Amino acid sequence: MDEINLRQKFLLILIIVTVSRNAISYSEDVAQSFRGLFTRHSNKRLSSIQADFVSNVSLDVCTGECVAAARFQCKSFSYDSIRRSCFLYAVNLNDPDVRLVDVEGRDHYETSYLKQFARLPSHEVRLMTSQSISSISPEECARRCILETRFKCRGFNYEHVVGQPVRCLLVESSPATGSQAAMTNEATDFYQKETEGAISSFINYGMGMLRPTITSEVYQRSVRGVTADGCAQRCLDETTFDCLSFDYVHEDDNRQNICHLSQYIAANVQGLVVDSVNPRHNHFERIERFLNYFYATPYAVIQGNNMKTFTKVTPNRCARLCMEEDAFVCRSFDYTVVPEATCLLSSKTSRDVGGLDTASGHVHHFEMKPLLDCGGNLTEPEGGFASPNWPRNYAHHENCVWNITTSRNKVIELRFTHFDLGLQSSDECSDEDDRLVVTDSGYRPYCVKPNTKTVTTKTNSVRLQFLSNAEVDAQGFRAFYRAEWTCNMLLKESPGEFASPKWPENYPSGSRCTWRITAPEGQRVHIVFTSFALEHHALGHCNEKLDHVRILDGGTVGSSLIGLYCGSRPSFAVVSSGQDVLVQFSSDNDPQASRPGFHAKFVFEAMNGSISDKDSRFINIGEGVEASKWQGTEEEDTRVVGSLSSSEDLLSARDESTSNGFRSAMWAVVTCLLLLVGALAVALFLVIRHYRRKINGEMEKSVDEDDSYPMESMPLQSIESSFRKNQFNNRVDLTGGAEAVAASCTITSRNEDAATTFEEEKLPSASTALMHPRPPPRLHRPQSSYGKYHEDNVKNINIEDKTQV
Repeated sequence: MDEINLRQKFLLILIIVTVSRNAISYSEDVAQSFRGLFTRHSNKRLSSIQADFVSNVSLDVCTGECVAAARFQCKSFSYDSIRRSCFLYAVNLNDPDVRLVDVEGRDHYETSYLKQFARLPSHEVRLMTSQSISSISPEECARRCILETRFKCRGFNYEHVVGQPVRCLLVESSPATGSQAAMTNEATDFYQKETEGAISSFINYGMGMLRPTITSEVYQRSVRGVTADGCAQRCLDETTFDCLSFDYVHEDDNRQNICHLSQYIAANVQGLVVDSVNPRHNHFERIERFLNYFYATPYAVIQGNNMKTFTKVTPNRCARLCMEEDAFVCRSFDYTVVPEATCLLSSKTSRDVGGLDTASGHVHHFEMKPLLDCGGNLTEPEGGFASPNWPRNYAHHENCVWNITTSRNKVIELRFTHFDLGLQSSDECSDEDDRLVVTDSGYRPYCVKPNTKTVTTKTNSVRLQFLSNAEVDAQGFRAFYRAEWTCNMLLKESPGEFASPKWPENYPSGSRCTWRITAPEGQRVHIVFTSFALEHHALGHCNEKLDHVRILDGGTVGSSLIGLYCGSRPSFAVVSSGQDVLVQFSSDNDPQASRPGFHAKFVFEAMNGSISDKDSRFINIGEGVEASKWQGTEEEDTRVVGSLSSSEDLLSARDESTSNGFRSAMWAVVTCLLLLVGALAVALFLVIRHYRRKINGEMEKSVDEDDSYPMESMPLQSIESSFRKNQFNNRVDLTGGAEAVAASCTITSRNEDAATTFEEEKLPSASTALMHPRPPPRLHRPQSSYGKYHEDNVKNINIEDKTQV
């Protein structure tokens, strides 16, 4: 009778009210809800004799039979996938002389009630124990807590004192209720039952509080007199800052509970500290998006099985890295808070290595929950799904259907991090194989091939069906999907929209996209670009060799050009003259030049320019909107940076933008004319300079013929006069072998300060120079044609190069 009373709650869930087992029926949804209570061992059976046998049932029904068994305590079961038979056992692997035996086509399932509890090693809840049971395993203790009906069991302390029998202590309170803190005790582990309410969105890291910092305050808000669940709710509802954790103090000196909210986690402040004055405080951290897929075990670790390491990441980021790892199947990770917030990915779980080791310090272990969903309707812009029981092998006779639907004018991109459905026959989509069938809306179904990485649909709706047979199983698949903008599409429905690939993220290099927009007969296409940010082009002129958008007034590549657009610009509109428009986007192969791209909306309008109220409202939404960076979800940004805010503004902007192509052509013609005028001016300057040099040369020749004589035949006065003349002309004639009068002079470049030096100490008279010839002066090569002439006690005279125009 006691066993029957313990199962009253399950009798209500399963509606077991019939006399004969054959009359029992379960809905698939109810039966599947019990899969999380069992752990699967592929191609194994138990060495013991079964306590009961059920034929011709599904795996889910067999699971429900074990949970609802009233005649005996069902601890495990085996399922024959070929004969569809169910074997129920009153023993499991924790019992003596029980082991697993290899057998083809049969899987063994062990109860796993501990999955319903969050383990907190080396902690206990010190309240009056409601029930104490000795010498049972943690799994059995968890089962007793779940099936307890005399009081509401919220968890249990599991004592493992050396030299004494282990004890299971069921308690009615937990840190989640706010009545008792979890205190440290090396010989006890506390198992907290899965909670409800706001507190279920947090992980309890036990005794400790955020370490104070010198530079900033770790708490942004404190509240007195609230429960732990109320504190969690306040953290979730906080809007003035991003609340990620809270410290909860159980009954301070004034016997009041205190809630401290914080925007930090332990990794931000180098871990937790224990208040020696009042140690009755627990630290809770928010379970962010990707952590929801993991069981958390604080202060525990898998030793020596880490396969990849990342530093300076948050626990949520570490969880995402594990889920998206494609080099191996990541099943768990260890997170070390101090000193560098380290993430250690592993393909092992506690079951694979015989249990976890208790860690000293701020090290926590996370294991991926089995993904039990067999199909579903997915409508979010991004998400993921996997074969049932991932990251372990899927079961036999699976038939799962996922329907993914995104917004119109988008397609669905599927990315597989792992895809293994076992050996495949040569026939595609053979009924003998395990397979994943893809049915794109309106297209012929096809099967995903082995080692597939990505699949892109042709529409915004897709159906995926996973089928497994009765023979062998495999690892399965893990897939992520994301709604993407179309590329190379024919658009015929108004209103509509399109954008560059990945918008509002940066578009990939080497993109080539074409959109043909076709309106009904008698209508034209009205396009508004709400955001436009492409690669910048030099001189502000668009170059088709770089990233650009090209719009043609027609449905073919030979249609007339409306405009070529590049760079960044505010909202603008384009209107066709007919019913077709061709929009072409091209990006070069330079990844550094990638930008967010563009987003556009379009409607069809009558040739007289009138737009329906519905289309007008659609095309005005988000005009001038600046694209915000996408981080997992599309965020709507209502900051208006343009001036187009009404239909009248759109129409006036349309008239102005229609002439963009003509104005661009005019600018090109003007630029060419300016370049031509500049070239002619340079040519004229060079011609004038040439003839001027020629005239100056003839003049110098004439002067030489009239004024240059041999020095030895000239009188002294003439020599001095000629010397002065040549001094002005920057040359000395030494005709006839006579040495010219050397001057101590320095010729210095006006631009570079380089000098040519005639090394003479004193300027001799002309007669002395003729009677006592001296060797020619040593010449240092000048740096330019400009210099200064130095004479004895005479002011420097600039010498001008005659060859300069």
